[in-house]
Amino acid sequence: MNYDVIIIGVGVVGSSVALGLAQQGHKVAIVDKSPIPPNSPRHLSVNKKSSAFLDSLGVWESVKSSSMPYSKIQAWDREGTGKVEFSAKDIGENNLGFIVREGDLQDFLVASLKQERVDIFWSRELVNIEDKEGLVEISLNDGEKIICSSLLGADGISSKVRELCNFKIKSWSYDQQAIVGQIDSREKLDNVIRQSFTKYGPLALLPINSTQMTMIWSVDNKNIQDLNELEDDLFLEKLQQEFGGKIRELKFSSKRFTFPLKHLTAIGFAKGRIAILGDAAHHVHPLAGLGLNSGLGDAESIVKLFDKYPALKVEAILKQYSNERLPINIGLAAAMEIFKRGFGNQNIWLKTLRNITFKFVDNQQEIKNTFVKLATTL
Repeated sequence: MNYDVIIIGVGVVGSSVALGLAQQGHKVAIVDKSPIPPNSPRHLSVNKKSSAFLDSLGVWESVKSSSMPYSKIQAWDREGTGKVEFSAKDIGENNLGFIVREGDLQDFLVASLKQERVDIFWSRELVNIEDKEGLVEISLNDGEKIICSSLLGADGISSKVRELCNFKIKSWSYDQQAIVGQIDSREKLDNVIRQSFTKYGPLALLPINSTQMTMIWSVDNKNIQDLNELEDDLFLEKLQQEFGGKIRELKFSSKRFTFPLKHLTAIGFAKGRIAILGDAAHHVHPLAGLGLNSGLGDAESIVKLFDKYPALKVEAILKQYSNERLPINIGLAAAMEIFKRGFGNQNIWLKTLRNITFKFVDNQQEIKNTFVKLATTL
């Protein structure tokens, strides 16, 4: 069985690149170890560039109806007086982006893949990759072998494609874990993302509709056990205390779950006819909520470059993809590292400096506008 492109991983990034390539007329297949389509309850931020790409694939209008637009981002240092606000109005837009339920986006993408007759190999795992005279042969855990002209790994931070192809990486722990959960509010919520830099770590509350929000609290490892052991009521008391905003009458509508935070960047994103994208290629701190957008940027880049095929060979396309996306993601990783280290340090002089910086930036409209434009077009 031969394909033009095989994608490993049926998540949002893998499904998006598969759909874009199939719509260009390429014969595409996806391999995923899940037995059924994923239905993730997570809520993620989708910026302007990402929504435009999803719109070009024909799925955005369906997703948009169940998403929550946000027009402002407010951030402040709970340990000081510094604060900053970014507004869509300042750059002449109605919103800065949307909060989307990942499972809804996945459902619409998988449905579109079926319409394009993309073959999906469910409950299959990649076990081997071989170069076969200018083609790529993959072996699956059930013994089946499939040949393709190019292989794309969109199989997450523990990527099997990256491992089998020996992509070199740089990786380290942020010494934090993210506590995530969904919270109900009896008060009507506005369309503002709020983030408080607390002594435990950055705490972000993202509205997902008028009465619910999702919480992402990146907590230092030394404090994680104390917070995880709290019952929901006591945890919410601590959240309100550390958040510092006027939020009342809250209750969890989901279980809290925790996962470790780490950085990962591949030294290169392509080798010959094989490339990695999304979390398989790079993974950063969730501080700015740009992880999914960065992955969709990879997918869009590959789809646009494949439009030059066959005038441009697969190897050249994937090399150009790596050259295009690697600097962008290294820059993003560096920015997140500076933010994490800067706001994680409790030194009194650094606290003073970051509060001064917050106040300065909040009064510099051009700087704020530049930041917003970069964040919405990554």
